Amino acid sequence: MSLGIFGQKLRELRKSSGLTQASLARQLPTTAEMISIWERAYQHRGRRWVPDRSSALRLVEIFADQLTPQEAQQWLSLLGYKLGQAELQRFFPGEDIPTSSSASPSANSQAILKRLAALPDQRLFGVSVAQQQLRLFLEQTDAPWLISIDGIGGIGKTSLAAAIAREIMPTNRFEDMAWISAKQEEFLPQIGLEPTSRSALDTDTLANSLLGQLDPNLSLARSTEEKKLLLTHLLKERPYLIVVDNLETAADYQTLLPFLRQLANPTKFLLTSRHSLHAYSEAFCLTLKELNQVDALALLQYEAEIRGVTALTSASETQRGDIYGVVGGNPLALKLVVGQLYVLPLSQVLESLKQARSKTVDDLYTYIYWQAWHTLDKTSQEVLLVMPLAQGGTFEQLITVSEIEISELNQALAHLVKLSLVEVSGDLEQRRYRIHRLTETFLMNEVVKWRLHS
Repeated sequence: MSLGIFGQKLRELRKSSGLTQASLARQLPTTAEMISIWERAYQHRGRRWVPDRSSALRLVEIFADQLTPQEAQQWLSLLGYKLGQAELQRFFPGEDIPTSSSASPSANSQAILKRLAALPDQRLFGVSVAQQQLRLFLEQTDAPWLISIDGIGGIGKTSLAAAIAREIMPTNRFEDMAWISAKQEEFLPQIGLEPTSRSALDTDTLANSLLGQLDPNLSLARSTEEKKLLLTHLLKERPYLIVVDNLETAADYQTLLPFLRQLANPTKFLLTSRHSLHAYSEAFCLTLKELNQVDALALLQYEAEIRGVTALTSASETQRGDIYGVVGGNPLALKLVVGQLYVLPLSQVLESLKQARSKTVDDLYTYIYWQAWHTLDKTSQEVLLVMPLAQGGTFEQLITVSEIEISELNQALAHLVKLSLVEVSGDLEQRRYRIHRLTETFLMNEVVKWRLHS
């Protein structure tokens, strides 16, 4: 019955907003058919289709002007969800948000809200399944204690980690949270590559930063060992959520992982890295893949709308397909394309991506690929270069096109997968290997051009 009431309210809100099922679906994103299923509370053989929590929050955000905070809370309770204080304040700014008690929020709650507000807040596409899976593991009160989001540069690891933190902290699952970034440089689509001015992250820096966030009244005028003991006691006493973002080098995680193991349980660590941690048995690893064409074009449309690039919002299906054919589903690269289309014609933007004819495109390739490329041994480079000839190919097909010995190919693939340059799929009997479209563009143009002139 509660699903029926939820669906009826959804239909009323949608119609009063003048939205069709299709136009609402594009804002989530989902399909018009799924909106219809939600509105009808459709069931089949005992299975019920309901919005996941991320989609439910997005519905509240869309219809916030028609709801009071209390009504939104009651509406989501029909699905078994509850809005936290931070979410209520985000969706209903300026409203009188009732708290669970008459007391004002604690200093700790205010600190959490402040840290959440400082996190990246971006609309996500194509990651709802990954988001649900990560939340499930974080909500568990047992292992895994170390959870890693890995993937190539620009694929959305930081954005996903921030979304998870925003979603789970208001539930009071964790005592507090801290966010530590190890990023030494970042790529800004409107500017290019910029240094972050952060010092390298080691165990001492990590301990100081965590204590500074979680216990700001504690004097840090103590020995290194004393601070580490205090931090260990703090994180072992109650569950905290610690996000360590952008462990970009092997030295980062090889140095930090033993220390994180000591600090974990009941505290959980959410890590993001370009390096896969599959070799570490205590870590659960989730690899972010590039967006499929539907999600990539939805992101393009969204970015074009919020940035006022009207020429792109009315682009033809062929033009959008041309963009995906060159860029693929890398969110950072797609945002760069949107920004450049504000000034340049599509043909020039795509040619610039192919030939790296602008500083920002050159910076993009540097940020995502060049550092990793130059760390590869000769065999790994050769395997990566032949990948466009065997997209989605099997191990046997890679042997054929690369003409590399089995043992060397095994080692090269392991290295490329570890650096998130090659994706693996398939089943136990047959594995398949592929690279992102943007990786292919980089290899076929930048690397080939570089090798010709070197």
